[in-house]
Amino acid sequence: MDNPKVNKIAEVMKKVEELAFKEIDGKSEDQLLVAAGLAAVTRNLYIHALGAEEAQKVFELMLNSFMIADEIVYAESYGEKPTIH
Repeated sequence: MDNPKVNKIAEVMKKVEELAFKEIDGKSEDQLLVAAGLAAVTRNLYIHALGAEEAQKVFELMLNSFMIADEIVYAESYGEKPTIH
């Protein structure tokens, strides 16, 4: 399937990831610094595109998705059935 939006996302992801790894350049201590920079840029882009209030909602949804994924991974590791709240 040739979806221009998906293609754009994939293209940007590839370019940004290449830049991030160049900035890290084998120094594991730089990983969190680069991640913080990327998070700040991402936050700013959402604020410019959606406004501060809507950007906050986007980040809340992302956090919730991380929490759900963690619950699923934990449940798979310890044999419990995952619950989605």
